[in-house]
Amino acid sequence: MTHWKTLAIAVAAMVTTTDLAHAEESFSWRYYRLGNTGIQGDWNESIFIDSDGNPWIGGYDPGFEEGGIAKFIQAENRWINVSNVDYPIIGHPEEQGCVRVSDMISDGQGNLWMGTWRGVMRMNLAAGPSSLVRWAPGDSALPGGLTRDMTQAPDGTIWVSAESTDWAAGGLSRFNPSTGTWTHIPNHGGGKIAAQPKPRGGYYLWTANGGSSGMSRWDSSTGIWKNYPMASGQPAALVSLDSADADGNVWMMRWIGNQGQQQLDCIRPNGTWVSPPLPPQNPVVPVAALRAFGSMQCLMIDGFAVLHRFDGTSWTDLGPVPTSGFIDDMDMDSAGNVWVCGSSQGGAIRRDAETGEWQRYRITNTSQIDNFSSDLSIDPVTGDVYACANTSAGVGGMERFDGVRWTGHNQLTYGLGFDWPFDTDNSESVCVRPSTGGVVANPTSHFTFEFDGSSWASIPGGPDQISQYVEDSLGRLWGVAHYGGLGFYSPSGFNQVSAGGWGIRLEVDPVRAGTVWANEDLTLTRTDGVSTLQWTTESFPELTFQSPYINGLAIDANGSAWVGCQLLNESGQPGGGLLHIDPTTGSHTVDTLFEGWPFPGDYVYPMCVSPDGKLWMYYEGGEFPDYQFGLCWWDGTNVGSFPAPTGGEPQWGGLPHASIKDLELKVIPGGYELWMSCLSRGIAVLSVTSTTTPGDLNGDGVVSAADLSILLGAWGSCSGACEADLNGDGNVNAADLAALLGAWS
Repeated sequence: MTHWKTLAIAVAAMVTTTDLAHAEESFSWRYYRLGNTGIQGDWNESIFIDSDGNPWIGGYDPGFEEGGIAKFIQAENRWINVSNVDYPIIGHPEEQGCVRVSDMISDGQGNLWMGTWRGVMRMNLAAGPSSLVRWAPGDSALPGGLTRDMTQAPDGTIWVSAESTDWAAGGLSRFNPSTGTWTHIPNHGGGKIAAQPKPRGGYYLWTANGGSSGMSRWDSSTGIWKNYPMASGQPAALVSLDSADADGNVWMMRWIGNQGQQQLDCIRPNGTWVSPPLPPQNPVVPVAALRAFGSMQCLMIDGFAVLHRFDGTSWTDLGPVPTSGFIDDMDMDSAGNVWVCGSSQGGAIRRDAETGEWQRYRITNTSQIDNFSSDLSIDPVTGDVYACANTSAGVGGMERFDGVRWTGHNQLTYGLGFDWPFDTDNSESVCVRPSTGGVVANPTSHFTFEFDGSSWASIPGGPDQISQYVEDSLGRLWGVAHYGGLGFYSPSGFNQVSAGGWGIRLEVDPVRAGTVWANEDLTLTRTDGVSTLQWTTESFPELTFQSPYINGLAIDANGSAWVGCQLLNESGQPGGGLLHIDPTTGSHTVDTLFEGWPFPGDYVYPMCVSPDGKLWMYYEGGEFPDYQFGLCWWDGTNVGSFPAPTGGEPQWGGLPHASIKDLELKVIPGGYELWMSCLSRGIAVLSVTSTTTPGDLNGDGVVSAADLSILLGAWGSCSGACEADLNGDGNVNAADLAALLGAWS
């Protein structure tokens, strides 16, 4: 045993504790935008209540054509998102309408059917998004117009009615699940439809003809259409989605008199009318939305935005509905809670069956609302992410993401977030303070405030516009301003240290106590508030600079700094340089494009150094139309890159956009994440993880002397350190040491 220990110590003396055996790395991307978080956009046209009582809601962001459907798990206050941001099968954003789900139905076989503005999708609810199937004109008989209604007939066929649009024809289509084929029926459909069982078998399919031309009815037994002209007592129009109840009674408008007036009525499968009593205050009831259910029951919202319920005998007034826009869909869960949504009313609303109170759900209280977040900050204790947030004129502030749900600080949280008590609709910078547990923000042009979890308090002094905050190792809050001004806050106010230029980046020195680094555009500054070092392009007389600006900033684990610059070669050609500055010795190195550096692009902008020693940089360069930009890493030998789309076009996977406003690093088990604000594409996250390496006992991705120390400390027993038992025999012995040494290369 002593022989093995002596050998191990000798081997350890011949190697360093740095990266001696790299683990296999994997890179994966995910995104947080309006169209794939929370309710998914403020445009919501359809609702389906799942068997567990939770709603699926169709939603999309019309500006970016991102969205799909999202399920709200009410008991956990979280959303399950199925969006084209994450699932390409739903459709490309350039195909306007593919994400706009206008109706949803279940087929009784565990499948959810979704009609969109450009076709139909189906998803098995148990299997989830991996089961998504999409039909469109290119691969089916569907015409591809705007789906206005879907229904399932008693024989299990799925019927789809679509409106003609500028991009495609409409009409009536039928899917036969037994053959998996679509059939198109021209010259019918285009509006609401309803399937009604016939008393002696077969069924009718009702469809509106549009305008004042009455309705048509198809008989499945004969295949014959019957038209109903405008006449007193005849069917006039279907008024809503899902207008047939469980017994096959169909709610519709019926002509009365000869003046074109209509009233709400209900027709039985045998063709007789029910003529239920109308809500007393409205003899002729305009109908905004209706949902039939049970036996001769329905919910109805009239044209005055009042909700009524019919129990088979009489109507109950359930009070006003808080909406001022169009109502597209309505549903009720088994507890009697009512859900309502509309494309222009802003999200969805829920009426509590017990209290009668309405709760609104919008992007402002469920989603990541800003595709242009100016700053991010990560809580080192909880891992929560904070982001500056603005969604429209007058609405915005700040958001928090706890890994599951987004919590808004803005003017429209409807009781499910926090108020934003400032006369501005955004914040320019945010920072979590480890010393207090609070969050500091600069409401746009409104100086500095700190949130303690319940209220905001002013931190006096300093500039009114802050580019970035950090807290140093002594618990002091630092800020660098847009227009010049680097300093720290204290009880006596703001202590300005430098005014080097436009504030770009601020980072904490990981080695020197109470010290920060700042890129002030024209000046690179390291300071602890008393001792200050500064560099400008004039600090490097051996280099010929194209411009006086410092590009980017990343501080290495040893306290040295990486910055980019723009140079000229001997022929006067422009190109990039990468400076590495050691503040202890005053020395520096430079890698340049002219000397054949290994990086893509002509210029680099350092952004951070990760725990595995990689320097992460933004790069750009080239000539139009082959201009290139993106994110790259360098470990001193190897280079990896993630190009951005050259035209800013939508793409799945990879860096979504070249403009990275902020990048923050978050350590996770097995690796780390880079959180990036990619302007116009929301927040992108790159996860870098390592697979388990035999012998990597401390989980840092390498087999080194640190792992050897763990093994030797556990020699002879698994007690307290079973991870050192590499062969699983219950003891830590020579066999385990041999396994560790074998992995040490």
